[in-house]
Amino acid sequence: MATFARDNGKAAPMEQVGRDLFIKTFTKGSAITQAELETLVQAIQQTATITAIGAFTAGTSTAVNMILEGADISNAANTPVTGITTSDLSF
Repeated sequence: MATFARDNGKAAPMEQVGRDLFIKTFTKGSAITQAELETLVQAIQQTATITAIGAFTAGTSTAVNMILEGADISNAANTPVTGITTSDLSF
């Protein structure tokens, strides 16, 4: 939860109206093609909103980062594109 400070009060937890954000990394053992990225994006958009897609070069990148809103994509082996694994981005 986010906190905020008041000039004449104390800092306390605060509920925000909004959607849950998830920062995910999608990786593959070899280069991800443009077609695979498009398939991944289309599959994710069925349950979540993609807010941002990180740097990606088709045929060269082996991973791509995305910020998702709404439903989380599981880190299990059920990633919508065969051969691509999902994990939470750690920074």
